[in-house]
Order: sequence, then C-alpha cells, then structure tokens
Amino acid sequence: MTSNISLYTLLLAFVISSCTYEKAPEFAPEYLYNVPGETVIKSIINNKTRTIALIYGNDQAQQTARDPLLRPVAGAHYTLVTWKQKAMPQWYGTNMNGRIYSVETLKISQRNKTGFAFNYEFRPGQSYLPSDRRPEKGHRIHFITAQHAAIFP
Repeated sequence: MTSNISLYTLLLAFVISSCTYEKAPEFAPEYLYNVPGETVIKSIINNKTRTIALIYGNDQAQQTARDPLLRPVAGAHYTLVTWKQKAMPQWYGTNMNGRIYSVETLKISQRNKTGFAFNYEFRPGQSYLPSDRRPEKGHRIHFITAQHAAIFP
C-alpha cells in the first residue's frame, strides 16, 4: 500500500511539474497602426519582399477606391502602412506583421479645374534599413491611387 501511495505521489509530482510554461505570451499583431478618420481600403501581402501592408483612406479615398474607373477625388487622404513579416508563433507556415517598415501618406487636392495636386510623404519605420532604396514618388502615387477597395461581406 505504501508503495502505491509513493508511486501516485511521484506520478502526481511529475504531472504537475510537466505543466509549467515559462514563455510569456506573444500578442498579435505586434505593432498596430491607428489612422484617425480613416478606415481600411485594402490589404496587400508581398511574400517576395516579405511585407504586409494596409491602405487606409478617408471617405473620399473610399469613394475613389470603389469607383471602377478610379477617378481621383479632391480631399482624398490615403495612408499606406507597411510591416515586415515575421513568423506567427504556434502557427507553422503563417506570417504576421512585425515591425513597421514604412508609412506613406498621400493627400489629393484640387490644383485647377482639370488637374489635381498630389502631396506625397514617405516616412521610414523601425525596420527600414539605411541601405534600402527609397521608393520613387510618381510610382508610389500611382500604386496607391490604383488600388481597388477590398470587398467586405
């Protein structure tokens, strides 16, 4: 009987000690970005550059993104936030956003009756390296304004 109690005590001690977990939990996403007055237009995942991006926009930018012809609207404000990908813990083969790579803003205003003025700004983030090439302004303006809105159910 004493040997059974010792065996059960030893087994209980083993079970209790094997259930300890010392690693602190990781919350996803690691870095969030809040753009007041803007909502998500579209998400873009680029596995070649290992980045995840979200395009945010105000009501005028949302209107443009839903227009089949993508006609610009004065007053549209866009924010393109790009994160470097990192592996998602406990989900093999899945990536999530890591540190912010860059934040690009674009504001469209009326220049004259037929043209628009584009105010573009590029700000590097924590994971942007000094050796990385800065994007070409005209190309990025076209890229941002050429994105159709994602269709949400």
